[in-house]
Amino acid sequence: MLDKAYDPKPVEAKWGEAWRRARLFSSKPKPGVRVFSIVIPPPNVTGALHLGHALNNTLQDVLVRWNRMRGAEVCWVPGTDHGGIATQNVMEKQLKAEKSSRGDLGRGKFLERMQAWTKDCKRTISGQLDKLGCALDWEREAFTMDEARARSVFAAFKALWEKGLIYRGERLVNWCVRCGTALSDIEVEHEERKGQLWHVHYPAAEGEMGLDVATTRPETMLGDAAVAVHPSDRRYSHLVGKKLKLPLTGREIPVVADEAVESEFGTGAVKVTPAHDPDDFEIGARHGLALLKVIGPDGRITEAGGPYAGLSREQARDKVVADLKASGLLREVKDHRHCVGVCYRCSSVVEPLLSDQWFVKMSELSRPALQALDQGKFRIHPQSWEKPYRDWLLSIRDWCVSRQIWWGHRIPVWYCSACHDEKVVSMDAPSSCPACGGESFVQDPDVLDTWFSSALWPMSVFEWPKKSEELNYYYPTAVLVTGYEILYLWVARMQMMGLEFMGKPPFRDALIHGIVRDKSGKKMSKSLGNVIDPLDMMAKYGTDALRFSLAAQAHPGRDIPFSEDSLTGPRNFANKLWNSTRFVLMNLPEAPPAGGYPLSKLSLGRIELSDRWILAEHQKTAALVRDHLERYEAAAAADILYGFLWDTFCDWYVELAKIRLQGMDGEEKEAARTILVQVLSGTLKLLHPFMPFITEELYSALRPYSGEKAEFILQAGIPEPEFDCLSPEAEKEMGLLMEIIAAVRSVRAQLNVPPGLKIRVLCSGGEDAVRDLVAKGDGYIKALARVESLEPAQEGKRPAQSATAVAAGMSLFIPLSGLIDFDKEKSRLQKELQKAEADLKKIAQKMENKDFLARAPESEVCLARSQREAALSRQARLKETLAALE
Repeated sequence: MLDKAYDPKPVEAKWGEAWRRARLFSSKPKPGVRVFSIVIPPPNVTGALHLGHALNNTLQDVLVRWNRMRGAEVCWVPGTDHGGIATQNVMEKQLKAEKSSRGDLGRGKFLERMQAWTKDCKRTISGQLDKLGCALDWEREAFTMDEARARSVFAAFKALWEKGLIYRGERLVNWCVRCGTALSDIEVEHEERKGQLWHVHYPAAEGEMGLDVATTRPETMLGDAAVAVHPSDRRYSHLVGKKLKLPLTGREIPVVADEAVESEFGTGAVKVTPAHDPDDFEIGARHGLALLKVIGPDGRITEAGGPYAGLSREQARDKVVADLKASGLLREVKDHRHCVGVCYRCSSVVEPLLSDQWFVKMSELSRPALQALDQGKFRIHPQSWEKPYRDWLLSIRDWCVSRQIWWGHRIPVWYCSACHDEKVVSMDAPSSCPACGGESFVQDPDVLDTWFSSALWPMSVFEWPKKSEELNYYYPTAVLVTGYEILYLWVARMQMMGLEFMGKPPFRDALIHGIVRDKSGKKMSKSLGNVIDPLDMMAKYGTDALRFSLAAQAHPGRDIPFSEDSLTGPRNFANKLWNSTRFVLMNLPEAPPAGGYPLSKLSLGRIELSDRWILAEHQKTAALVRDHLERYEAAAAADILYGFLWDTFCDWYVELAKIRLQGMDGEEKEAARTILVQVLSGTLKLLHPFMPFITEELYSALRPYSGEKAEFILQAGIPEPEFDCLSPEAEKEMGLLMEIIAAVRSVRAQLNVPPGLKIRVLCSGGEDAVRDLVAKGDGYIKALARVESLEPAQEGKRPAQSATAVAAGMSLFIPLSGLIDFDKEKSRLQKELQKAEADLKKIAQKMENKDFLARAPESEVCLARSQREAALSRQARLKETLAALE
C-alpha cells in the first residue's frame, strides 16, 4: 500500500539509486537494432546549472526515455564544456578576491588551478543532472578538454590547415578589452543604449568651407583616414577628391564617395576609421586608405594618438570632445539611441581592433550545410528558425578562432626559433624544423575558440578521428535539443564540421526551444535578483513537478515566462495521480490473482458503456502522445496527458467505477478492476518520460496486478492496444451523459445545494435516443450528480420553483422547494453579483489603459484578458441564476 500522502524526496532517492545500480541507462552497439543517439549540449564548468539547463535536459530526457520505451538502443552522452572565456573569467574573479592574478601564478600554475576547479564543477553538474532524473550513460562522460577530445581537436585543425582552410592574418576583429581577447562576430551581442551624436566640423585644407561629420565615437577620429559621402549627394559632390584637415591633429585626409554611406544619417558625411570599424574597414579597402591603429588591446590610446596617448577610451572621448568644443569645431550634440556591440560573456563594450589572428575560411564549409538544409537532410523544429539559419550561412564571414587567454586548447602551431616564419602543425613539440633542421620551437601562445572543440562534439564523444564501431553505430545522432541563442554559435558549426569530416550531418533534427525568463518576461540574472534555483524548486515541489512544468510550457518558438506559481499545478497533479492510484490499490485484493488483471481475461460481454468509453479515450490519448513526441512537441503531449489523467480518468472514470467497486463481488467488479489497472498502468508509461520518479513508484506498486514482467517502467515499452478499442458510439453516448451530469452539478454549485443532499431531476424534450440513453445511464447520473430520481416532466410546462438546465438537447428541471432558502440564496447571489461587477469594472479600467497595453509584458496583458472573460462569464451565470430564482 502506498503512503497516505505523496512525499517526493524518498521516492526520488529510492529510484535514482535503483536506476544507477541496475545500470539502466548504459548503452553499447547492437547491430540490427534501431539506434537513438543524442549528445548533451555540454554545460560550461562555471558553476551550478540554472533553470535553462533544467528545461533543456528535461526535454532531452523526455525523448530519451520515450525512445527507450519504443525499443531503440538509446545512447545519451553526458559531458561538460571547458567554457574558455567564461570559465577563465570565473577563476580570475576568484584570484582577484585573493589579491592575486593569473600573471602572478604563471601559465602552468594557473592551468593546474583551472583543472582542479573544473573537476569540482563537473561533480556538481553531474549531481544536478542525476537529481533531475536524466537517463544519461555516465560511463561515456566526456569533457571538451580531456585527452580524447584533444586528439579530435588536433585532427580537425590539422585537416583544415592542410586543406588551406585555416590561415593567420591581420584583420579587423571584435576585441573585448575586459577579457583581453578576440571574439568571433556571433560572440558579440548588440544592445540598444543611450548615447550621443556629435557633429564635428572638418575644415577644408584649401579655400573651401569644409563639412560637418556626425559620429557616435569622437575618440576614434584620431585614426580617421578619410571622410565619406554618398556619390549622389549633391551637397558634397564638389568636395569629393579634395582634402580636409583632421580636427585636433591637422593631418590631411581625403573626401571619398562611397555607396555604403546613408545620406539621411546625421549630416550625410561620415568619418572613415578603417582600423576601428568593420564598415569603415570595407570602405578603406575599396579606396586604398591607410590603417591607423589609435586604440590598443588594453583599450588605451596608442602613440599614434599623439597628445591623447595613454588615455582610456572613455577618458579620450571626454578630452577630445572638450578640445573640439574649445576649438569651436563642435557644432552640435544630440541624444541618440543606437546599437552597441558588447561581449557575450562580460557585457563590456567590444572594440573593433586590427589584429593578427587565426581564421577559418567559412564559405567552403557553409555550402554543404546549406545543401543539407535544402535537401531535407537536416531539419529545424520549429521551422520558423530555418530562414534566419539559412540567411546566416549565406552571409557568413571567416571565423576568428584564436583567443588570447590561457584556458583552452592551445593552438597546435610551432614556430622554429631559427627561421622564425616556419610553422609546424603538431600536437607536441616537433623534433626538427623541416626548413632549416633547427630543434628549438615556440608554440603559439593563443588558444582555440571554445566553439571549435564544441563544433566537433557529436563526433569527438565517439572518439573521432578513430574509425571505431561506436562512431559508425551512433553517428549521426538523432536530434539535438538546444536554445535558439546558440543556433549560429554551435548548431551551424556542428553541421559544417560534421559534413566536412564525416560526410553526414551530425544530427538529422534540431529542436530549438526558448529561454526561461522571469514571469515578467525579463532575462534571469543575479543582478536583477530574479534567478530561480532549480534545486530549490525540486526540494520544495518535487523534481517531477518541475520537469512537468517546464516541459508543458516549452511550446515551439516561445520563451517561457517562469514563476514559482507554475509549479503548484504540476505538484497537485502528482498528488492527484498518487491518490487515485492509492484508491485503485485499496480496491484490489491483497493477493493479486495469477497473472494479474490483463485485458485478455476481460469478458467483453461484461463491460459497460463507461468501460468502452475509457478504453477508447485511452487508445486515442496514446496515439496523440505518440504523434506529438515523434514531432518533438513535448508541450502538446504533456497537455494531453494532463487532461486525460486529471479530467477523463480521475474525475470521471474512477468516480464511475466506484459504483461497481462498492457493490458485490462478481464479473462487473472484476471488469472495473481490470480496466482501472490497465488504463492507469498504460497511462503511467506514457507519462513516465515527463515524470519518471512518481510513475516508477506507482508502476511498481501496480505491477503485481497489471501482469507486467519488466522490473522498470523503461523496460515495459509504450502501451499498445491488445485489440482496437476505438468506439465512436461509446464516446458519443458517454459524452451526452457527461453533459447532463455536468449541467446538474453546475446548478447544484450555483445554488449552494449541500453536497450530501440528493435532488430530483425532471427531464423534458430531447430525441428518443437521448431519452433511452438517460434511462440506461441513470445509474451514472444518480451517482455522480447526487440525484435521487430521474422523472419525465410534464411537456411544455416548467415545474414551479425549479432551476433549469439544458443539456444533450433536453431541458432539466430541478425542484428547489425544501432544498434552499430562496430569500437567503437570492441575497447571497446578489452580493456575489455586485462583487463580480466590481471586479469586472477594475479589469475593464486596466484594459482601457493605453499605457498598460503598450508597456506591460504580453503575459500580463493575456492574464488581464482571461480575467475579463472569466468575470463576464461569472456575471452572466449569476444573472441567469437570479432570474431563475425570481
